[in-house]
Amino acid sequence: MATKKKVRYLTPIGTFNYPWLDQPSKWSNSARDGQGGSIPAERTDVQARYSVKVSFAPDEFDKSDFKKNIDDVWSLTQDEYKGKFKATKPPYWTDEDGNYVITARCNAAFQKNGKTVTMQPVLEDCEGRNVTDFIVNEGIQVASGSIGRLAVTTYIPEPQKDRDTGDVTLKMMLDLKKAQFKSLKRWEGNDSGSEPIEGGVPVSDDYGDSIPI
Repeated sequence: MATKKKVRYLTPIGTFNYPWLDQPSKWSNSARDGQGGSIPAERTDVQARYSVKVSFAPDEFDKSDFKKNIDDVWSLTQDEYKGKFKATKPPYWTDEDGNYVITARCNAAFQKNGKTVTMQPVLEDCEGRNVTDFIVNEGIQVASGSIGRLAVTTYIPEPQKDRDTGDVTLKMMLDLKKAQFKSLKRWEGNDSGSEPIEGGVPVSDDYGDSIPI
């Protein structure tokens, strides 16, 4: 059927948020002091995924071929499953600032014939060069605020009961195939501060333009 075809779609340029592109993650109930959250996972972990949220300026997204193509597929999908669902989860939404947002994911690995096959998404620089191995080998962690675009395919599972609402819901998800960076912002880790230096002089506003070190 038309909605089952694995066609690649290229997004407009947007801002990456919560990117797990250089390393996969998985959910842990004990993360964030028991509140739950994503933690780094092994690349061979079949329970882990690569993922990223991307936000787009409304004007750019509205006029993009990506939106037109995704809208066409979503419309066909709803027609195909008409009468088999009560609620929908579209492939994109708008945030409180009016920007469009998508989430793209892919499994980190799967089992085939007793072997583990990994599925690292391709990472490219602004000139289209494959820099996946360089980013991984150098330990570069992609940070929120990076700018770029994605290549994705659509994934449409059979409508099923939503665990939160209980409604049979039709979803259209986006499988992550490639991320291309216009500019890559590197995450340098959390800075927890340093121990005080005994006998030092605190920096305060009254030092003016001349701040002693």
